[in-house]
Amino acid sequence: MASRNANSRDTILMYDNRDTQSQWSVVVSTSHIPGMDNAAGSGSHGTAGRHRLRCASLVLGAFLTMHCRVAASALTGGFFLFIMFLVAATAGLANPLRHFEVYLGQWSISGPGRAFRILPILDGLGIAICLNTLVRAINCCTIAAISTIYVVYSISDSKLPFTHCRDFDLKPYDPILKDVSSVSSKESRFSLSIGEFDEDYNEKYIDDMHTSEFGWRNFSVLRFGFPKHYRKETYKIQMCNEKYGSGYPTLYSTPAYNFFYVEVVSYRTDYNFGQFNMPLVLSLIFIWTIMWALLIAERVSHGRLIWNNVYTWLLAIPWIWSVLLVITAFIHLVSMPKSLRKVYRIGVKEIMAGIADALEIALYIHSASSGTELIHGKGLNHYANGHIDPHLNGENVWHSGLLLLLTGLNTGGAALCALVDYIQPNTKAVYNMYESTLWIIPMYSKCVSINNYSHFMSTVVFSGLAISYMTVAYLSLKTALHTIFEYKVKLVFAEQVVVAALILCCMSLSLLYATTGGIALLESVDSIMTGLTMPLICLFELVAMIYVYRSHDFISDMNIATEENACSNRIDAQWQIIPFITFVVLVMKATALTSAEMPQVFMYLALAPLIGVILCLPIRAGVNAYKFYKSQNVR
Repeated sequence: MASRNANSRDTILMYDNRDTQSQWSVVVSTSHIPGMDNAAGSGSHGTAGRHRLRCASLVLGAFLTMHCRVAASALTGGFFLFIMFLVAATAGLANPLRHFEVYLGQWSISGPGRAFRILPILDGLGIAICLNTLVRAINCCTIAAISTIYVVYSISDSKLPFTHCRDFDLKPYDPILKDVSSVSSKESRFSLSIGEFDEDYNEKYIDDMHTSEFGWRNFSVLRFGFPKHYRKETYKIQMCNEKYGSGYPTLYSTPAYNFFYVEVVSYRTDYNFGQFNMPLVLSLIFIWTIMWALLIAERVSHGRLIWNNVYTWLLAIPWIWSVLLVITAFIHLVSMPKSLRKVYRIGVKEIMAGIADALEIALYIHSASSGTELIHGKGLNHYANGHIDPHLNGENVWHSGLLLLLTGLNTGGAALCALVDYIQPNTKAVYNMYESTLWIIPMYSKCVSINNYSHFMSTVVFSGLAISYMTVAYLSLKTALHTIFEYKVKLVFAEQVVVAALILCCMSLSLLYATTGGIALLESVDSIMTGLTMPLICLFELVAMIYVYRSHDFISDMNIATEENACSNRIDAQWQIIPFITFVVLVMKATALTSAEMPQVFMYLALAPLIGVILCLPIRAGVNAYKFYKSQNVR
């Protein structure tokens, strides 16, 4: 037990009366975790269970680093520029925000549903977090279903489907070999259609290069033209004939992207929600059934749902996946021609986009706005005897360091895959791809094609991707359930009914993504939820914690945790800064989304969950005010 200092007081729910105040948590538990070391708070407080609890947070962050949004942000803004800003964003925003979320959870011994009850006007923040977490779970399950389709094809087909083409009626045909020069392949980072190449195409392109703004991936040629010793070479690549009239999706016309957009997600520009993609529908049902079965299995095995019952061995999956991806891409890379000359293009727009993406991803990989860290803090309270865990600070720093390292490894593998995928000719149009992320999936499929090892590598890579999204979705569902039971304790006695209703509702909503044009809706919702909803909820949390953090009780407990190091001064300084940084993130992402490449109709539809999150606060505040007014009249 940490020794108290002279200013220390008991927390809002004292250690001794915790059980009477939070009896419901016996069912949706953060204190009874299988294999933990006296996790209920009685007896000696060992370290084994506590470390397992902290490892659960690290597992969640590690799986988040594998997501397509992380890799897409790194490749879109430039890999090294992104990493540089990501380190700064982690130190200046994500890491201290995690501190505050965990501290608040420990201090109040509450999850998202009760942590803000001390402020009736912001009591609805827990509902907003719950809604945000559910939407993220729906998105993750859908992307897991898409990855599962790749796994099924990789195991069952003698010939990988992303090595040949299909038309919009799904009739297969062999791709056409076309000669494309290394010069024209650098015209644009994102290629949507091949057009017809004439003999003078490359010469015309070279003549225009001195004024061209086009870049290739995160590279572009020098503005003053090609060096004199530049040697234009021609390569034969396989191309498909299907193309779209609009600027979305990123159909590169190679078989890998043809398979993804034409067959896997059945994207069509008529945006018809009435036509279902049945393989994706079946895959979605399969994924949600697994989620449901896992929740039932935990209930049967332990007699209760246990939010932070995460197996530590899961932490190995992101590391193994990243290493295999890097090795696979490197094998391709060593066989690439050496003729392409590349330099970094860094302008004002690229720098602004890189900063915004890095700040967003720093919050993303630290599971900000999802409520998980509040619940972790609640669980850690048991190891601090009713106060803030004094061992958290050092662990939090090296956890963030590991997530940065893993992010660098994952995005490094994606960057190598982008080099493997370097030939993407198109017309000369420039497309803004700063908000699209799922083009990473077909890029991976192109990257893992290594002769006789293609089926094995494809199975491993897409299995890892599916597991990462499923794990995040599973923890998101349990977080939402935890919050629901906090708000309505009596629902604990109808636990399985609530679980079934939640699963069925989420599965029904996810079927919208399995329609024609559903991929554009999915990417639109994902961009709004991570770009606007996530920093907005973080800002609301910080505003709420201004009142909590300034209270004498909270400061005294903070002193216990930090009195033996310099962290207290650092936290106090960061507290003055991070609300402003979070607001800047919100403004920058809102600005970027005004020019997003997704169809406008889907961007408008994607605002629905954001509006729901915003409305949670005034509606809950109104309900609390009505209850207070009614109680006063009764007296």
